Amino acid sequence: MAETKVFPMNTFMSYLKGVDKEGQKKGVVELVSYMADTVVDEELAPFAGALAKAWIYEQHPEVIAMSPAQLASTAKNVSVPKLPAETVGEISALFAQLAQYKTAAVTQAEELAKVKAELAAKTATLIDVEAKLKAAEASVKRFEDSSQKDSEKILVAPLAKVNEYIGKVDELLKMIEDVKKHGVVTVAGGGAPAAGGAPAAAAEPVVDFGVEDTFTKSDW
Repeated sequence: MAETKVFPMNTFMSYLKGVDKEGQKKGVVELVSYMADTVVDEELAPFAGALAKAWIYEQHPEVIAMSPAQLASTAKNVSVPKLPAETVGEISALFAQLAQYKTAAVTQAEELAKVKAELAAKTATLIDVEAKLKAAEASVKRFEDSSQKDSEKILVAPLAKVNEYIGKVDELLKMIEDVKKHGVVTVAGGGAPAAGGAPAAAAEPVVDFGVEDTFTKSDW
């Protein structure tokens, strides 16, 4: 006779029909663990339970059509056996595959967390660099503004001198033009008039080209 174990009908009903799942969660995990002949946690219980339920329905198809009330009226307890070795082997293989998936998921989660941490660090560095760059740009702008103001101050005095010299040059050019036209330089205020009250006749301009005038000598 196969080895069996007795469980409350409420636990068996919760397992097969989904009645009071939260209240019977621990009992269902214990039932599935016994039938699968292995330690099953709450995370893996649904996978093992699906295989065990399929076996129960295969052995007792009449249970499929029974309602929870009908099932509860049959007895207060139920005796369940361990699953056949073939079914237990399927469950073990399934658990091994799920363990690999879980390990891979944990590894990927750790790698993702590491990448996120590196990204956060690089983002913080980038923000710091941007802040320093903005501060440097502001400093350069202040220096340029200050340099421009200082240059304007330095140029004020030379510009005044230049304007003064330009005025003197203009005045000198005017005097040269007067000499070319009249042969005399007009000075503001004027000189005294010639004797007799009449102004003296303007002398003809004489241009000396550096050539000796032999025609004016007495011995020519």
